[in-house]
Amino acid sequence: MFGDSLASTFRQRTPHMSSAHLFREVALAVAHRPAVRHLATLLTYEELAEAAGGVAAWLRSRGVERGGIVATLLDRSPWCAAASLGAWAAGAAYVHLDPADPDERIASLLANLRPDAVLTDLRNWQRLSMDRSSSLLLDQARPAARYTVTPRADLDDLAYLVHTSGSTGVPKIVEVQHRALLNQRDAFWRFVEPLTADSFGLATTFAADLSLHSVCGALLSGARLDIYDTHVVLDAVALAAELREYPVDHLNYTPSLVEALAAQHDLVELLPDQMLFVGGEPFPPRLVTALLRAAPDLAVFNAYGPSEATIEMMMHRVTPGDASRSRVPVGTPLDGTEARLLDSERKPVPPGTAGELHIGGLCLAKGYRGNPKATADRFWVAADGTRLYATGDLMVRDENGSHEFLRRVDRQLKIRGHRVEPNEVETHLLALPRVRQALVTGERTGDDAGLDLVGYFVADPPVEAGDVRRALSLTLPPSMVPGRLHAVAAIPTTTNGKADLAALRTMVADRAGPATVTDPPRSENEVMVANVWRSVLGDQELSRSARFMEIGGDSLKALRVFALLRRHHPQLTIGTLFEHPTIAELATALERSQAASREEHTTDGDVAAKVVQL
Repeated sequence: MFGDSLASTFRQRTPHMSSAHLFREVALAVAHRPAVRHLATLLTYEELAEAAGGVAAWLRSRGVERGGIVATLLDRSPWCAAASLGAWAAGAAYVHLDPADPDERIASLLANLRPDAVLTDLRNWQRLSMDRSSSLLLDQARPAARYTVTPRADLDDLAYLVHTSGSTGVPKIVEVQHRALLNQRDAFWRFVEPLTADSFGLATTFAADLSLHSVCGALLSGARLDIYDTHVVLDAVALAAELREYPVDHLNYTPSLVEALAAQHDLVELLPDQMLFVGGEPFPPRLVTALLRAAPDLAVFNAYGPSEATIEMMMHRVTPGDASRSRVPVGTPLDGTEARLLDSERKPVPPGTAGELHIGGLCLAKGYRGNPKATADRFWVAADGTRLYATGDLMVRDENGSHEFLRRVDRQLKIRGHRVEPNEVETHLLALPRVRQALVTGERTGDDAGLDLVGYFVADPPVEAGDVRRALSLTLPPSMVPGRLHAVAAIPTTTNGKADLAALRTMVADRAGPATVTDPPRSENEVMVANVWRSVLGDQELSRSARFMEIGGDSLKALRVFALLRRHHPQLTIGTLFEHPTIAELATALERSQAASREEHTTDGDVAAKVVQL
């Protein structure tokens, strides 16, 4: 733990020309303290600064300068942090691409971005369809140099870009400036006072702006950042082991991830020592009791903020009383931000009345890159001269000034913490050769169930839903591929011409009779796996070749399957689950694992017998 005087030095409001200048100051002051850890790799601030300095030197040698754009395509590692910091030092903004996205989508994003350079690693380098001469393999080159910042850096320079789902069918690119990022960082520390954190765990992809809560919280404050691989985050036993060996003060989860992990393991072992931030989707009141019962002294916060308002702009410290509310508040605005509730004519609503949230202040993004129309639609100037962002979120403000999220005013959905515009998914459906009509919506299978993305389509000639899903998975990220797809003869409409969702769901339900399965589960393990899948996905007839992700599965439902299977097969790993997507393949893998375990126990028994005989 470093002293309070040092912590306060970097956690109070301090003027800096850019985030790069602040990091340089931090790195010089705490040069030998741990900065970032991933698996067995641990870099001090001095080592991280040298790695980032090497990145900046290479970027400058390629002509990247102030105002440039640097894209990254990297597996989770310390190089993700070095890439961001190196881009800043060169005066450029960065944009992280998610390696989990399909190749076609990555190629499309890069073509739209037209970055000045791409920072990647050996595993992802061959996925680049652009000119690779402007790319650097960080894990091979391992550049190192003194961390120097371009002298002309300014608070109004872009710090980073982040993609969000677009209602026109094309992803939007949000541009965020250093001024907004540093305001968020300063406001965060003031909001949580007197709490502090010397270590942050990162459980999300670097491509999500939610990651910046931990990345900047740590590296712009002199704390340690621990990076967790996806397979660790999705395996509660592995994550608990990681947190036991390397405890952290701060973690950031989505509510659905907390509940999925808690179904696998003792919740208290999955929590940080000081602060837990929960955000990205509505916080269910039932989760309040579970968290505060597991760790009564833990400070739990509900955080809210769209990408256009820089990570998060409202927070609420959760109390036991929130468990009895119908909605957990998203809180009050951070310093430097403003929240206005307005009606459809953009006039203030009376106290206690629901209105659309419009955000103002230092937190606002510059706009959408290369999309002036979308920027003008969402960012506007009020009569008093205040620049505001129309969120599309309907909220109400209580008597204490705290805000509660009610619903969207448009079709936008939150799927496992990811923002999804149904129009974008529909556009990709309609781009398929035989699809004539498409409708995408969000549905729940139960009161406590998460929101699933569901698609309905009309095809001529007919096409199997599984084939459509596979085609979508080539161009869309996993969060935007509907978990359930239904081929229908037509999409019914109401008298005013809108899609009739009730009639559509009735149509699908009425035809959902017993399916004929030509190749049902055979072995005992196959039957067991099928029963577990049904308990998570709902009662349906399953063939041995059924693929989990093509019949309504997703990563969080896979966690529930993992937890149930592990009761019978404690040796099961999350990797085995994802590497064997069908019932037959997974059952065979379980049988092999059982056989290996029996052989190991037999060998141990033989050795023990010989020892006894001796």
